Amino acid sequence: MRHLKWILPILVLLVAIFAFRIISKMRPEAPVAERVDKRPGVTVINARPINYQPVIHTQGTVRPKTSIELVPEVAGKIIWVSPSFSNGGAYKKGETLVRIDPRNYEFAIEAAQANVANAQAALAREIAEGEIAKQDWDDISGGRAATDLALRKPQLAGAQATLASANAALNKAKLDLQRTNITAPFAGRVDVKRSGLGQYVSLGKVLADLYSTDAAEIHLPLTDTQMGKIDLDPSSTDGKLKVRLFANVGGKRQSWQGQLARTSGAVDQASRVLNLIVEVKDPYGVKNGGPPLLNGLFVEAEIPGVALDNVIQIPRKALRAGNRVVTLDTDNKIHSRTVELVHTAPGIALIRGIEGGTPIVISALELVIEGTQVDPSRSNASNRNGAGQ
Repeated sequence: MRHLKWILPILVLLVAIFAFRIISKMRPEAPVAERVDKRPGVTVINARPINYQPVIHTQGTVRPKTSIELVPEVAGKIIWVSPSFSNGGAYKKGETLVRIDPRNYEFAIEAAQANVANAQAALAREIAEGEIAKQDWDDISGGRAATDLALRKPQLAGAQATLASANAALNKAKLDLQRTNITAPFAGRVDVKRSGLGQYVSLGKVLADLYSTDAAEIHLPLTDTQMGKIDLDPSSTDGKLKVRLFANVGGKRQSWQGQLARTSGAVDQASRVLNLIVEVKDPYGVKNGGPPLLNGLFVEAEIPGVALDNVIQIPRKALRAGNRVVTLDTDNKIHSRTVELVHTAPGIALIRGIEGGTPIVISALELVIEGTQVDPSRSNASNRNGAGQ
């Protein structure tokens, strides 16, 4: 019994060691943790200087170069109208559109001719009486100088004035007769017809609204920034600046070419824009099966800008607030840099202020911390989807 006191603890210890070894062998080995790269993945492009021809986009409405109200210069009843004298009717320059009853003016010519004949007879009589008065004065004057009244010079001047007035009235009557035949001052079309056959028209009444078809004009609003990108000097653009116009006609996108005519004389006080006025020659002349450029048509315009040299083109999403971009240094650390924004177009931006070959981050970054190291060799899901900032 005395030996059991020290043998029993030893047996318990040996059993415990044996059990520990068995349990240790049965326990699975813990996996070895791999080192995780926490650097955010980014997509980059290398800055490459290019030459770029910008295009300025704007919109406007087609309007005629010349439009007038056709009014008669004499009164009377309309006795004839041209087949072209209707809404939308086309006419040539000098074509007769309306005739007013000429009979009253023919009568006026006859009356004026009679007055001229009377005035001529009165002048001839006055000339004869003046010669007789001179002879009578020579017989009785004894060499004294005759007065104008004695020689009937005032009466002769009055007869001459009466004849001149009669001739003027005759010319006026002839002109009024010519004005009963109302002709087109230019080639064009009738916009709105306001009078018709059989209607009596007074002096100055509007017969119709006319517009010319030799040229159309489009007023294109441009901001001061846009104007600064266009070369308005004809000597440096081989003449007039060419402008492309586009519109949907009949379900198809059509195009026309115009040229710069002039700019408006003042800045619009409401919109603070300056209008560039583009002219299209012969807008109704259908060429190559294309449609005419109708008045009131809403068109889009593309105006070529001044060529830009040595600019960097980047995706629009790569340009961040404050005209800043994110670049990488040789250690792949990010740096935010302010650049000069030269021009923007759908999806792209043109900048200056970065050396060629500089890596530019074009993918989204939740937070830009100066000096943060990134991995340009991989990108996260948002980068692959083209997310921008």
